Amino acid sequence: MMLRLGLWQGEGVPDNRVATLQEVERVLADAVEAGASLVVFPEGYLTGYYIPGLKADDLADVEEALVAVGRIAAEKAVPVVMGAHVLSAEGVRNAAIAFSSAGEELGRYYKRLLFGDWEKETFVPGSHPTRFEVDGLSVGVLICYDVEFPELVREEAKAGTDLVVVPTALMSPHQRIARQLVPVRSMENQIFLGYANRTGAEHGLDFVGLSSISGPNGESLASAETAPKLLLADLDPGLLQRERADNSYLEDLERFRNG
Repeated sequence: MMLRLGLWQGEGVPDNRVATLQEVERVLADAVEAGASLVVFPEGYLTGYYIPGLKADDLADVEEALVAVGRIAAEKAVPVVMGAHVLSAEGVRNAAIAFSSAGEELGRYYKRLLFGDWEKETFVPGSHPTRFEVDGLSVGVLICYDVEFPELVREEAKAGTDLVVVPTALMSPHQRIARQLVPVRSMENQIFLGYANRTGAEHGLDFVGLSSISGPNGESLASAETAPKLLLADLDPGLLQRERADNSYLEDLERFRNG
């Protein structure tokens, strides 16, 4: 079955959870009208990404907001991956939360590789993958800086993941990550990769957009420049099978390792 992936390149409404949820509802309505069967939002979309001095008390209403996201997903009957900062028993986390088309929470991925001093001082890193299934495809989740480490994407490929979605907050001057590295990650692992970046600015950080959906041979299936945009692409499982047969990187690597 073909999966139509939707990525929202944009930003929420700063310091206004209610208005941000209204934006979530609007985006999902547009995505569903366009036939999307999974919609991914950027890193920290629900809460804002870069919040200097972020404390646990600042996130007191996030769980309530996530319940609302699940309710909207159920109303629109579409799975959603939402970027948000959340509280866990261990501390503040940079998370991506997956919801089913019935609004049930499927899992929480916590960013494992933290970028820069602010993230390292603010968040507790995650340690485990998160995967779920949509329309017969296995979907894995990474967040922004995670995708820059080939080991984490390779882990997904070895686990049989077909699509890796990456809520992102890539800022200037790091455009090369979106333009050069992301397509290579999809090609070297024979996977689909959805890279959903922010737009706009926060406290001196300028986000570069450049969201993309890449196919298993590294080709661009959909892309954006810097403006807010809904990206859509049909992901054909047959393309995965053909690419994995023609360029058997994973199989050949195992042969090499096993002598």
